[in-house]
Amino acid sequence: MFGHSHSRGHNTRALDEHYQQVGYEGNGYVKSRALSLSTLIEILKQKTGNDDLDVGNIRPTLFDMFGQDSSSKVKKFVKVLFQNMHHDHGESEESGHHLGFVSALAHQFMKHKLDEFEDANDYLKPALEMPVSGHHEVYAGKVAESVVFKDRGVLLSGCQSDQTSADANPSGDKAEAYGAMSNALQMVLANNKGPITNYELVTEVRKVLKKQGFSQRPGLYCADHNARAHSIC
Repeated sequence: MFGHSHSRGHNTRALDEHYQQVGYEGNGYVKSRALSLSTLIEILKQKTGNDDLDVGNIRPTLFDMFGQDSSSKVKKFVKVLFQNMHHDHGESEESGHHLGFVSALAHQFMKHKLDEFEDANDYLKPALEMPVSGHHEVYAGKVAESVVFKDRGVLLSGCQSDQTSADANPSGDKAEAYGAMSNALQMVLANNKGPITNYELVTEVRKVLKKQGFSQRPGLYCADHNARAHSIC
């Protein structure tokens, strides 16, 4: 009903790889811990009961599920999608070159949903009220693929994405509890008399936490040159 493609599995895997590992200028890469597309699709299939759900209709599906609570990006996509359908069957001069596998499935899904409602404007109201400056805001493709992640700072996390950052509470008084990672970080900085790189800092913090009996492993998220740079903590 919503469209099929023989390259469905290939397209999903390719997009998974693209979004999970995005390159940037310099030596290294940014590793994304976001939910993979294939996992998201399986979750949405279970929630909606729609086994035909695919990459192309993820955002219309999210809008259908959450409406006003949808993200601004989802609303903008649905608004442009509806405008394309309304003007010359979705092949307007400005957006025609964007249409492909993804948009074709989205168009079919949206057309089916709109057929279920007498007042399409009421259903689409959250999306139609969203300001959109141009189609580049909502379409992926060459524009998105050409984005280069430059120096975006340094992030020290308390643990890995599949762990929980623990609190330390030696006295047993909740009012005196403190973050285990924050405490370990301060201990390392206090014991270190000279400059220390971000990589060395996280490595030493991990050692302290392990010695204290905590299983969490703090993470360092930054470009390679920042990992070797002196910490400003």
